[in-house]
Amino acid sequence: MFILFVDFLIRAIMMLVLVSSLLSWFQPDPRNPLVKLVQSIVGPILHPIQVLLPSMGGIDFSPLVALVLLGLLRSLILHSPAF
Repeated sequence: MFILFVDFLIRAIMMLVLVSSLLSWFQPDPRNPLVKLVQSIVGPILHPIQVLLPSMGGIDFSPLVALVLLGLLRSLILHSPAF
């Protein structure tokens, strides 16, 4: 039961990272409550990755790195023999 909840949380965060990436293409109003919510959840995840990644010609690869890391975390948790 706990594993299913953690799996749901990781998948939800992954979806929010995707939504945040898509929103960045359209330049939505930053005062929009939905945009604020997404950024408040995804921002703390992406910021440390953005600090570590070098600038790649104006392209932000931090969402891709975050999705890979979240996928690895999800895989480790789901396939862990302790659970």
